[in-house]
Amino acid sequence: MRKKALIIVAIMIILNTSLLVVRLCKPTLASAKVEVISDNETKTTEEIKDIEVKTNEESTKKSPKHIDMVAYDYATNVVDVKNTEFVIPQNLLDDLNNTLSSYPQASSFMVVSLNDGMSFGYNIDQAYGSGSTIKATYAYYVYKLVAEKKASLDDTIAYQAKFYNSGTGSIKHAAYGTEYTVRQLLYEMIHESDNVAYLMLLDKYKWDGFNEMLDDLGAVELHLSNTSRWGKLSCRSSAIIWQEIYKFSQESAEGKELMDLFLNAKYNYFKEILPDVASASKSGFTQVVVHDTGIVMDEENPYIIIILSNTGGNMSAAYAHVKNMFSKIAPIMQEYNNFIRKK
Repeated sequence: MRKKALIIVAIMIILNTSLLVVRLCKPTLASAKVEVISDNETKTTEEIKDIEVKTNEESTKKSPKHIDMVAYDYATNVVDVKNTEFVIPQNLLDDLNNTLSSYPQASSFMVVSLNDGMSFGYNIDQAYGSGSTIKATYAYYVYKLVAEKKASLDDTIAYQAKFYNSGTGSIKHAAYGTEYTVRQLLYEMIHESDNVAYLMLLDKYKWDGFNEMLDDLGAVELHLSNTSRWGKLSCRSSAIIWQEIYKFSQESAEGKELMDLFLNAKYNYFKEILPDVASASKSGFTQVVVHDTGIVMDEENPYIIIILSNTGGNMSAAYAHVKNMFSKIAPIMQEYNNFIRKK
């Protein structure tokens, strides 16, 4: 019995000694230093956390500045400058006013700096028939649905007799029943300004959600209905949409794809004046109106540019006026860039 008791005591001594050794070898939480070994350096936990924060900050793309064009209060029948201390040089302002006054029909324009919201324009709320410029807004609407997983670029739509339109584009020559993907139709609608492509997309995605989008943005014109498939527009409403297109292009793959379509559009009057500067455009022309709308991708200061005009039955004169107007506006924006550099 005595021998058995001695054995138990010896076992207990060995166990206690083992536990003591473990405690002595194990670092406490207070003194522990967790390290991660990379290929060439050792970093502490706190350093790793700092790196993770910086990486997250760098990977989060900053959204472009939002410019509240709805709130801008413009005078009518005069070139009005907003949200800046910049003053248009008198010689450039005279050239601009002379161009406006020499054109016998109605015309309007609006320029908005996307960096800081500086803006100047003339009769920016006068409404015109939209012509094909409506296609820019509708393309944005469809791509927005795609980004929200409410539509797919791979869906197909069959060309039917009810979509026929004698205007611009080549789909009108296709056989009825020919199927096109949504992506193909968007390309044709922007690059070739294809009227049939627009009507096919409009039939699929309708206009209720489109009109709600416009209301949310504060765009007064551009609304569509059963009796108005092409809508009307003003410089302000068009500029509101182009700001959204620009922001969309900075924030999503769908937006970038849409912007690429505008950058490579076949009909772009801005490129005829500034061929060496990239510009995104959706023009529109009918017997009644000639317009160009879009963004000049100036490296220092990208800006929205909207120029609208009635034709009075003379399309060639209206086309020349739109280009002439831009030739007077572009030097003003160069002066504005100089002004910004000096600040």
